[in-house]
Amino acid sequence: MPIDMNGPWHLLYPFFSSILFVVGALSAKEAAVRGASPYTNAAACNFCLAMLWLVFGVTQGSFLPPSAWGPAAAIACAFVLGQLCTYLAFQYGDVSLATPVFGVKIILVAVISSLLVENPLPLHIWIAAILASVAVGIVQAGGGGTRSQETSSPWQTALAVTLALLAAFAFSCFDVGLQFYGARYGAMSLLTTMFVLMGVISCILLPWVDRPGHLYRIKAMGPLAVAAVFIAAQAISLSYALGQHGDATRVNIIYSLRGIWSVIIAWMLSRLAISPEGQHSSRTMWFRFTGAIFLLICVVMALK
Repeated sequence: MPIDMNGPWHLLYPFFSSILFVVGALSAKEAAVRGASPYTNAAACNFCLAMLWLVFGVTQGSFLPPSAWGPAAAIACAFVLGQLCTYLAFQYGDVSLATPVFGVKIILVAVISSLLVENPLPLHIWIAAILASVAVGIVQAGGGGTRSQETSSPWQTALAVTLALLAAFAFSCFDVGLQFYGARYGAMSLLTTMFVLMGVISCILLPWVDRPGHLYRIKAMGPLAVAAVFIAAQAISLSYALGQHGDATRVNIIYSLRGIWSVIIAWMLSRLAISPEGQHSSRTMWFRFTGAIFLLICVVMALK
């Protein structure tokens, strides 16, 4: 399906996804703080997604023929890798620290798209993508220290950032693949088949998933369920936008607003003394809000 550059209403999908992601991520962090493993977080979300799309596929009869399962499986593998790296990043770093790093996906999508698509990207999209990457650097310059708990060790911070970068790369491949093959096979058929295959592939995580009894004992079942529902919902919304409308670069620029929400919501929760991440220093918050301003500039440029 050709990209409608004059109709930006489809960008509401990544906008809502950016908010849902942060709510789900903070819930996943709460589950991790209580002792749930990142493999449990990833598996719960992935199986929730797979079941929803399986029901949709059965009721609508929207599946790809077996001859087209290869590309769908490859895209599903990229999604599973991205999900796992995301939750591992939350395991070793704050949500408000790791989430802005995911913004580098914008420039990765732009580069990958330019290599695969015959038509070059508009100049203002390139500029917006580059500025968004600069904004991520500004956000990260504030560090990850808090006033109410010890600062993470350098190796933990480096590991969280590395995992976030790996997640960004995996999801970049997922987004571009979804846009390319969605136009070839049909968005809904591809999404249904891909997410069902993703659920099957996610079974490799089962040996490391926590037992239900353990999750009940550590009181992690509640936040785990909230995380699974919200992360699954934002993934459905974002995937639909990419598969049905394409426009991967602009969709990801809007989706990068999750970096802003992660800072704002974490700050609000810390002021209420209910954030599992603790209260961030003023220096950290100033750097992150400065980065948020640059991200807003990118959004305005992308919507021209």
